[in-house]
Amino acid sequence: MSEFLTTLHLRIYDATRALRRAHARGDAEVCLAQAGEIEDLVEIAARHGVDIDSGYRSLVEAA
Repeated sequence: MSEFLTTLHLRIYDATRALRRAHARGDAEVCLAQAGEIEDLVEIAARHGVDIDSGYRSLVEAA
């Protein structure tokens, strides 16, 4: 996997985990910030033709 893909996947993973932690704490402000970060990362992935749906489906369903 290229450095770009590795970094993108790690950032999505980290942002998803941070969102789940903020949600568990009830921190709405951090939830909004993390959701925005994830949205931006998904847009970057789409622009570069990176399929992230299959790799993160289990994270979304677990949230």
